Amino acid sequence: MATKNEQIEFVRKIYPAATRLYRAGGVHPLFVTAQAALETGWKIKRIGNNIFGITKGSSWTGPVSLELTTEYFRTPDVKFKAPERVVSVEQVAPGKYKYRVYRYFRNFASIDECLDNHLELLRRPGYADAWPYRGDPKEFARRLVDGTGAKYATAPDYAEVMASMIDNVARIVKETGV
Repeated sequence: MATKNEQIEFVRKIYPAATRLYRAGGVHPLFVTAQAALETGWKIKRIGNNIFGITKGSSWTGPVSLELTTEYFRTPDVKFKAPERVVSVEQVAPGKYKYRVYRYFRNFASIDECLDNHLELLRRPGYADAWPYRGDPKEFARRLVDGTGAKYATAPDYAEVMASMIDNVARIVKETGV
């Protein structure tokens, strides 16, 4: 768990850049900062400058890193193309399976490159139903996993966890004046 000082330093680094992107037509900086904090454990762990846990995908041609991660799926038989692979599968609820998998993640040259790429991903047509809510961080998070359009995250409690993270980031912003 990150210390309060680590959380404050993380917000000081990410929130201003996220605010600049928001002013240029992006997503609310509370959402962006909370998403990065959630994915990195407040930067305690991260893959290069990939602060959002963005997997390689089919279109990425830049550098990658093969990392062990957790994913959630509805079936016990999801396959990955080698060298990505399943390590273990555990049923956690009816129709919900927790996977430990090695996946390729994008490795960005800078935090700014990662922030730009994250915004590109959120602007994709699959998230069009969430996009009108980009100014409301909690509603945006909920819409990303509501079953309409593409699903942004596999964790079953994503919207609730994000709401808590957004509240935490908002508190830090208010207390520190970032």
